[in-house]
Amino acid sequence: MNRRIKIRLAVALLLGGVGMSWACTVPVFRFALEQWPPDQFEVVLFHEGPLTAAQEALLGKIQPKETENTTVPNIRIHQVNLSANPDERWVSWWKKNKPKDATGPRLVIFYPASTMIMTPVWSCDFTADLVSNALQSPARKKVAAQLEAGDSAVWVLVECGDKEKDTAARQLLETRLQHMAQTLKLPEVKTQDIQSGYLSIRPEDLKLSFSVVTLRAGDTAEDAFRASLINSEDDLKDIHEPMTFPVFGRGRALPALVGKGINAHMIDEASAFLSGPCSCQVKRQNPGFDLLTSVDWDQLLENQIRAYDDRAQAKISVESQPAQAETSQPNEPAQGGNTPATKPNSPTTKTTAPTRTLFAWLPLIGLPILLVGGLIVFFGRQSDN
Repeated sequence: MNRRIKIRLAVALLLGGVGMSWACTVPVFRFALEQWPPDQFEVVLFHEGPLTAAQEALLGKIQPKETENTTVPNIRIHQVNLSANPDERWVSWWKKNKPKDATGPRLVIFYPASTMIMTPVWSCDFTADLVSNALQSPARKKVAAQLEAGDSAVWVLVECGDKEKDTAARQLLETRLQHMAQTLKLPEVKTQDIQSGYLSIRPEDLKLSFSVVTLRAGDTAEDAFRASLINSEDDLKDIHEPMTFPVFGRGRALPALVGKGINAHMIDEASAFLSGPCSCQVKRQNPGFDLLTSVDWDQLLENQIRAYDDRAQAKISVESQPAQAETSQPNEPAQGGNTPATKPNSPTTKTTAPTRTLFAWLPLIGLPILLVGGLIVFFGRQSDN
C-alpha cells in the first residue's frame, strides 16, 4: 500500500544512486516503453474430458501471437484435462480451489512467476464473452491509447462506490497531476544513451503528461482488470477506499495509493520517480508489476515513432512556408483589384537579380582569357626585341 510504495520507490532510487556514473538518463517512463517487454501471465484451462468443437475454436482464438520480445496477449496457456492424468500439482490446486458452481471448463489466470504472487488474478467459465473481458477491456484499451499518444503515465483510479470519496480522490488526482506535469523537469538525455538505442525518438519529442482512467464501481466489463489490480497485494480487497495505480511503459503498474494515501506528497513522489532518469535499468529491480493486455507494444511503439516523425516533418513544412512566400510574391495584382503599381525605387520593392544561362556567361568568361592571351603575346614580343 502507501508505505509499501514509498519503501519500493526509495529502494529503486537508492539502487540507482549507487551507479549514477553509468546510469541511463532516459526517463523511467520512456525507458520502460522502449526496453521492458511485459511478463507473461499463466493461464490454465481446467476441464474434464474432451472440449466441444466450439470450445476448441475458442481455445484456438485466444492462443497468443509471438512477437519479437513477448506474446500478444502476454499469456502462456496450459490445458489441464483432469480426466487424463495431469500433473498432480494442478489436480491438488483444483480440488482446493474449485468453485462450487463450476459445471464446465474453467479458465484461471495467474500472475507472472516473477511477481511471486500465488493468488489467482481471475477465473471464469470458458465462454467467449467472459474470456474476452479477461484478456482485454475498454479501460485497458484506453490506457494503451493514452500511452501511445505520449502520456508519461496513466493513473488508473479504482472507485470504491462511495461517491463522495471517489469524487474527492479523482479531483485531487487530476489537479495534482496537472501541477506535476507543469513543474517537473525531464532529465537531459545523453548522446551515448541515444546511440545505445535506449531512446528511439528525438529528445525534444519527450513530454510530461499524465491522465486518469476511471474504473467505475459495478462496471462488469472491467471485473477482470479490477481484480488484477486489487489482487496484486494481499490486503487491498478488504479495503473500502478508492485506490489508484500509475501505469506506464508497456502496461506496468506501480503499487497502489489507497484512501488517504492519495495525497499530494505520494502523487509527487511517484511522478518524480517516473519522470526521473532510469538509473536502474533492470525491470525486476524497479517497483511495480505488469498488467495483462492484448496490446502489440512493439507495433504501438512503431506507430508512435511514425506519428512523431510525421509531426516533425509537418512542422518543418509550416516553418518553411513563410520564407517561400517572401521569395515568390506575385508581380501583378489579383484580377479586378485596384492595387497601385509599386514604384521601382519604393523601399518595399524587392528586386531579384536577372538570371543568366551558361551561354549568356560565355562572353564574360572569354574576356579575361583574351586579355591574358594578349598580354602574353605583347611581353613575348618585347623579350624578342
